[in-house]
Amino acid sequence: MFAVIGAIATSFYAIDQATLYYLFKGEAQKQFDTAKNIIVSHHPLEEEPAHETTGAQKSSAPLSFGLRGSSSDPTPEIISPSWKLPAAKARAVKQALVEEFEEFELLVVNVPGRPLAVHPRDMTTDRVNEILSDPSAYDAWHSALKSGQLEIYSNFHWLEWQIPEFGVIIPYVNEENKARGGFIFSTKPAINTVVFMDAIAFGSAFAFLLVLVVAIASIMFAWKGLHDRWKTSKTIRFLAHNDPLTHLPNRAVFSDELNKALRKASITASNVYVIAIDVDKFKEVNDNHGHAAGDTFLQIISDRLRLVFSEHLVSRLSGDEFAVMIEGEYTSHDITVLAQRALATTNSNCVIDSKEIQISLSMGIAQATDAAWRSSRLLHCADLALYRSKNGGRSTYTWYESSMDEELERRRELEAEMIRALKLDGFSVVYQAQVGLADNKLKAFEALLRWVHPEKGRISPEVFIPIAEDTGLIEALGEYVLKKACADAASWSDPTLKVAVNFSPAQFKTGQIEQKISEALQESGLAPERLEIEITESLLIADTTSVVKSLKKIGDMGVSIAMDDFGTGYSSLSYLSRFPFNKIKIDRSFIMNIGKDAHTDAIVAAIIGLGRSLDVLITAEGVEDEMQAQILRAGGCDIVQGYYFGKPNNVDPANPHANIRCTLGLNDTKQIEATQSA
Repeated sequence: MFAVIGAIATSFYAIDQATLYYLFKGEAQKQFDTAKNIIVSHHPLEEEPAHETTGAQKSSAPLSFGLRGSSSDPTPEIISPSWKLPAAKARAVKQALVEEFEEFELLVVNVPGRPLAVHPRDMTTDRVNEILSDPSAYDAWHSALKSGQLEIYSNFHWLEWQIPEFGVIIPYVNEENKARGGFIFSTKPAINTVVFMDAIAFGSAFAFLLVLVVAIASIMFAWKGLHDRWKTSKTIRFLAHNDPLTHLPNRAVFSDELNKALRKASITASNVYVIAIDVDKFKEVNDNHGHAAGDTFLQIISDRLRLVFSEHLVSRLSGDEFAVMIEGEYTSHDITVLAQRALATTNSNCVIDSKEIQISLSMGIAQATDAAWRSSRLLHCADLALYRSKNGGRSTYTWYESSMDEELERRRELEAEMIRALKLDGFSVVYQAQVGLADNKLKAFEALLRWVHPEKGRISPEVFIPIAEDTGLIEALGEYVLKKACADAASWSDPTLKVAVNFSPAQFKTGQIEQKISEALQESGLAPERLEIEITESLLIADTTSVVKSLKKIGDMGVSIAMDDFGTGYSSLSYLSRFPFNKIKIDRSFIMNIGKDAHTDAIVAAIIGLGRSLDVLITAEGVEDEMQAQILRAGGCDIVQGYYFGKPNNVDPANPHANIRCTLGLNDTKQIEATQSA
């Protein structure tokens, strides 16, 4: 506070001082110009006779102003001081100045510093010495003699509050523009009281305005700084509690509010529900349309969730995971209705950058049934129900059941057993034959992974493969099958037999799969033409562009590529047009009804016709009897695979045809009946 007052007072003082200085200086400048004109017009100084020079210099010794300056800073422009002031001219100059100025002081000084005349007549020697010894006058004297121009000096000091007094040095210059001496002139400014007070008033007003402007600017600057800090602090607080993309409350807020709701429910016996929501196939949206479109996609979903759950807490927990907390007197039926409404909002697709994108949500619902429930437990149960929804076909909701905990425990146990089996070589690979219908010859084997647990016995691939895909173990399992199949095939005595290996979308990583296939072929010595990889439509849907690029690289190696489970997806034909597959495998779901359903027969016939048109081999999976084989042979199917021709089993390297319903060799027509043993 005192600093501000001091700054304001200093500002007023400085501006008033400046006002006085420039006011009096301006008036003095006018008077000095007049005095100069009067003095110059009379040409007062004349050259002395040569014999007077020495005496003049000697007489000037007590007044050493000019001599001091000449000795310390000699200059060729200042000539010998042989000049004098005639009495007549002195009186004429004095008379002219008296007529113009009421009161003034005048010293006529030659170059060495000798006073030739003074006014008023009664000016004392002390006063003369005071004028000549004034530092400001001293500096002005030498500047004037050097420049030949009028030089003003003053006794003004910023720290002294007084009326400033001014003097002037008027150099006398001859026709050759050489300084011959000078006049030190001073007078009182002709400023009356009114002008003086006006000047002070003007200075004060200006000082007030300046201080006011500075104060306002300071206040605005301080306000802007505080405002920016407030905005920054507000933004930090917002980001600490909200998701920056959707502006929904984040996980921390959701957990905190859920804890509060559970404490309240333990007292009031009210209900608390949590709905865990996951966006189905969100990675595909990011990969196919870009991350900017993915962000917009999440914003659209969050807006729709806000509309459905407008009275409840909706939060974004992480990337594509949302959660809703509902508390109060709501029944299970009410929650189910809300979940159905949320699913209904996905019926209309969203349009981003002129592209229509389908929305699919999977939800899991859990209810706190007693006061012992914790927020982490409730969220965990909702996640278990969500997992069931995603495995059950997606775009649906599932209520939590206690059996889900047991299922999760079994999954964790199986995951641990799978890791142990990988380390201890507990998995095995068996092969199922693929036979050509035209010549009944063995064409290839499909490699199938099997797991026989030492305690639990045979575990179905339908059980452990999904767990491997979810946990990331599928990569290690897939690499194991690939290397094992290549090594086994290289040992078979028939070098014409191919081996087919399935690839899961979870293990098909662009840039890695090509390298792994190449390494497996090099390590085993198997010719690339004898290897065939089978992929499903879901792999292509995941990231069509990059997957097709990788498939082309694999095809360039000489490896064959087959589309497995053809006909079960909604866009299989579109992928056939984008990538030239070597083989199409008809899904077993069609083969099991062949000969029994006319629609199925028509679909199978159409697929076989499509293969002929595209010059692609057609393989039928799941052939179980002779009738199915005859229908397929009559329809023009190329290759069949199923229990009728041979069950999955180990292959004898020396006799790969053993236990296969096929023809041996080129000339041997003996047919070997497939045994029914595993």
